[in-house]
Amino acid sequence: MAKSSPFEGVHQQLGARFAEYNGWRLPQDYGDPAGECAALSTSSAAFDLCSFGRFSIPVAGTAGLTGQLTGGTLLPEDGTWIRSEMNGTGSVRIARIRNQYLMLTQPEHRQGVLERIQKAGIAAVDVTEKTGMLGVYGPDAFRAIGKIVPLDLSDLVPGSAVSHSFFMITVTALRGSWLNVDGLELICPASAAGLAAGAIARYHKQQNIVPAGMDCLIKALGND
Repeated sequence: MAKSSPFEGVHQQLGARFAEYNGWRLPQDYGDPAGECAALSTSSAAFDLCSFGRFSIPVAGTAGLTGQLTGGTLLPEDGTWIRSEMNGTGSVRIARIRNQYLMLTQPEHRQGVLERIQKAGIAAVDVTEKTGMLGVYGPDAFRAIGKIVPLDLSDLVPGSAVSHSFFMITVTALRGSWLNVDGLELICPASAAGLAAGAIARYHKQQNIVPAGMDCLIKALGND
């Protein structure tokens, strides 16, 4: 049975058509695929990234991690993220927030990356299904989200990462995207995903954020 996104209720309210992607039931589109893709270059498009792998790794346990990255890529400093290739298992992104690294993978590479780093003795915890991840991508994404979410993101520059807490909910924000466009990615506990996405759903028209499906994202990634 396909896994359900913790944002599914919000997608239904917005009129999503669903399909299965990498074992997840996710929005295929919202009725206007061409308009969704156009928003990536003209304003901003919001994507459900719950199927993308997310691994938490303590900084103290990463002695062998650099050796798994192509060319011995250096790990990021606190408050930043990098993108690299992992030998034989595709592209990964790694953020450091205080004493933890957060590794992100594309859906099809999730299991392979996890097995590889665990085999190298790295104490990674797969938090993919315990969290929700939303990406808002496009030239106006950062401004638009900054008007909606109750977080101070004013110091977040491209390539940076931060965690904030409000109402006892920890939200991790990364400035950037999986694409060659600006963006903002938000990660929160799965139990709070509806609340986080609900705010964006309420104000998306006001801030010109277009809900977009996986067909648009896959095309932009060049995986179609």
